[in-house]
Amino acid sequence: MNRKRHLSNLWMKLFGSALLLLGIFACVPAPAAEANYFSDLYKGLQNFSELPGEVNQLQENYQETVEELQQTKDELSETVDALGQTQEQMEAYRSQNEALQEQNRQLSLVVDELKNDRTARENYYNRIKVTVITGFALILGYFLIIRLLRFTMRHRSRRGDRLR
Repeated sequence: MNRKRHLSNLWMKLFGSALLLLGIFACVPAPAAEANYFSDLYKGLQNFSELPGEVNQLQENYQETVEELQQTKDELSETVDALGQTQEQMEAYRSQNEALQEQNRQLSLVVDELKNDRTARENYYNRIKVTVITGFALILGYFLIIRLLRFTMRHRSRRGDRLR
């Protein structure tokens, strides 16, 4: 797109230069018609002698335009090279991004597996804890019930001794 704009600018410059030259020739007053052959011949020779200067000016303008065109081509070539490098970098980033996404997916699976293992381990420890606490509670309850039964049996046996 930049190349097209630059080329259109070059053509506009060439067109403007041509219009400027045409305008200059149109504005220069035409010599009045005279019947003097020698003055006409002199003026014709004078105009003919000025033509190489104008041709040289046109050649210089053409050479400048060619140089600008070459400069534009060089800039365009550099831009295309930079664009190619940018595309290569984008491809490298894209492949690196895909690799990182795959690595991230694998890490997520490992993290999920570790979380599941930790949850299973915590559940196992909780069951062991509940089992141990229940065992202590049963043993404590057994001893308490035995003590309570002994106490009530003694108390009843003393009451029975008193009543006799």
